[in-house]
Amino acid sequence: MSSKKKLPEIVTAKGIAVYPKLNEPDTKYDKDGVYEVKLTFEDPNEPQVQAMVARIERERDAYFDAKVADLKAEGKGAAAKQLKKADILKPELDRETGDETGRYYIKAKMKASGTRPDGKPWTQQPTYFSASGSKLNNPPRIGGGSVLKLGVALSPYVIESSKEVGVTLRLRAVQIISLVTGGQRSFESYGFSAEEGDEIEDCEFDASSAEGSDAADDEDDDL
Repeated sequence: MSSKKKLPEIVTAKGIAVYPKLNEPDTKYDKDGVYEVKLTFEDPNEPQVQAMVARIERERDAYFDAKVADLKAEGKGAAAKQLKKADILKPELDRETGDETGRYYIKAKMKASGTRPDGKPWTQQPTYFSASGSKLNNPPRIGGGSVLKLGVALSPYVIESSKEVGVTLRLRAVQIISLVTGGQRSFESYGFSAEEGDEIEDCEFDASSAEGSDAADDEDDDL
């Protein structure tokens, strides 16, 4: 029987996916591949976001306290004082300007493959669900702007170089609340908000072709 401690699992608050690698693993920096996603939140004070952060902070704080106690027991009080707690939510930065966007994010990831101690290879991928809870064995392409919830395991860590104590979110499952596929972006991701005005529906014909016809008619009138 394995003595490895089972990691606690939670479901995140609903957020907007940025640069998700959820359909195929990313192998740019890891040859074994990694599934990963940055999940952003418009309002860090929203109750579900606060509840999520508080739960992760409890795991971080318990690990922090245990590390401090261990170091003190070893007579390393100075090292214990150097430990610091990592923020759970981080401010999102614009990739071009480096300025804060006003949104906050968490990151979750899952290693796609590897080799066991006995030499046998293994592979894994997240489990996918629809908004209603149906399991998706062949999920659609999940693009940036999709609204998701994530099932994650909480794995505390300490970085020896920076003395920072935090929590890695190990991806387990993905619930697709609202899907954006391909290169499409959502209404909100462009910075739009709802306004009062005309309710426009998609045309059942090619509007651009119709405009071209009008322009041609106008030219004929000038002859």
